[in-house]
Amino acid sequence: MTDNDKKKDYLNSYKNLCKKLKSLEDQLQSLRETEESAKTPSISDMPKAHNQTDLSDVMVRIEEVYTKIVRLRAECIKRKLEIEDKIADMPDGIEADILRKRYLEFKSWEEICVELNYSWRQTHRLHSNALSNFKMA
Repeated sequence: MTDNDKKKDYLNSYKNLCKKLKSLEDQLQSLRETEESAKTPSISDMPKAHNQTDLSDVMVRIEEVYTKIVRLRAECIKRKLEIEDKIADMPDGIEADILRKRYLEFKSWEEICVELNYSWRQTHRLHSNALSNFKMA
């Protein structure tokens, strides 16, 4: 693994944390919907099986997921601030801007090219230079 690959992995770690956070938030939403449906009895004259989910199990799971979300959110913020500080210390403003747009704002290469009004090749050349100039330590 090259030095630039290690830097990309580090910069992408923020995006990965955000994806994990989004997944946990979706899971929490689903559990809350399950909790609400378990609370609301439906009135019907149709016979039913008595296989209801214990509401306390769902509530415990909601609390566990919420705790994970709080921890992960704090880790996410910490990582973002670390990366922002390191990008801010870069000597070239355009290179810093490219790294910020790509790794903190999650923009596609096309969006970055349009915003900077640079060609695809020029943007990638500047990105490569930015990775070389990026200091992880």
